[in-house]
Amino acid sequence: MAMKKISPLPLIRWVILISLLVLTTVLGRLHQIVKLYPPIDAFCPFGGLESAWALIRYQGLLKRTAWSSVILLATSLGTALIFRRSFCGNICPLGFLQELFGLGGGKILHRRFNLPGKLDRTLRYLKYPVMLIFLGLAWKTFNMTIRPYDPWVAYHHIGSGELLAEYFWGTIILLLSLLGGIFLDRPFCRYLCPMGAFLALPSKIGMARIKRNGESCIDCGLCDRACPMALSVSRADEVLSAECIACGECVRACPVPETLAFAVPSLKKKRRPLPSLLIIGGTFLIFLLVLAATSLSGSFSWKSETGLEPRVERLLWGPQRIKGDNTLADIVQIYQIHPAYFAQELNLDREDQFYLTLDGLGVDPDEIAAMVTSLYEEAGMDPRNVMKGGGRGHSGGEH
Repeated sequence: MAMKKISPLPLIRWVILISLLVLTTVLGRLHQIVKLYPPIDAFCPFGGLESAWALIRYQGLLKRTAWSSVILLATSLGTALIFRRSFCGNICPLGFLQELFGLGGGKILHRRFNLPGKLDRTLRYLKYPVMLIFLGLAWKTFNMTIRPYDPWVAYHHIGSGELLAEYFWGTIILLLSLLGGIFLDRPFCRYLCPMGAFLALPSKIGMARIKRNGESCIDCGLCDRACPMALSVSRADEVLSAECIACGECVRACPVPETLAFAVPSLKKKRRPLPSLLIIGGTFLIFLLVLAATSLSGSFSWKSETGLEPRVERLLWGPQRIKGDNTLADIVQIYQIHPAYFAQELNLDREDQFYLTLDGLGVDPDEIAAMVTSLYEEAGMDPRNVMKGGGRGHSGGEH
């Protein structure tokens, strides 16, 4: 029997998944630091699906979503038609988080567990009513009703005072998904994920599928043990299940070359084998190209649009960003501090002085920053949170 070559596939897949997990985590933390950056919902394709009815009926989006979520939804749908649920297996950071816990559990326990067959099959259908319920509620209320229960939103509020107050159930589901992942591969993906349910539908007709060569198969069962979705790959000539996330783990685990491979149908009704790297790399490349093109065109925005000049917009990060090129009018506009306060404290007697730079006034920017900080601390507020949910607004009115 020919020796199987060592594949770079796992390393490439993990580099992609780790990079995306780090990127989305940074975006989520940036939103917590300053509302200049949109909430994580704007970077989740399910948000685009929730906004579908509002988009059709009112040509608008639900609060907290953005065109970026619609773009990600369309891209996920497109890749599902080609590579099936490759988004779930090779892009989704929440799925990868569960996979990391599963890896740790496997190292500790030296085995993976699965629910009894009938119970497992029944629970897998649960994600479909979950999807329908939350889509129905979103379309009826024009609100993202899934947010309090969403483990991905809860993950991005770790360390925030809102975590248990607003996302208690999402936190519980997150903990169960991650801790449960120590024993059972990707439990949230299998049983509850509404995005997985949505992508399972077009993936049924997706082109790239895993095919098994029964003649060279040695029935070792390694492919079944490697599958994070617990599919019986060794019993199928072709993996047609909508649960397949196209991660390529079964192909990598197979010890016999060319026994398991991705393939697409040809006009002669034969199947042409495809390298697993093409599936994983192709999925990532499609997302990368779409995001690059839409970012350059301005359709995909990585931060909230404020309409402010850069010297004014940077003040949203907090008073420590006040510089000599700012004016008192800038300070009043962003922090909603009454002009009379500055007039009294700085002995100003003309309106035009508010439009001179601090350097022009001969005022130390650090002095103004300390004044703003002190006012907000007295009011029990954070001056970095003067924007609410990605739109312009101010917390607490004028001081």
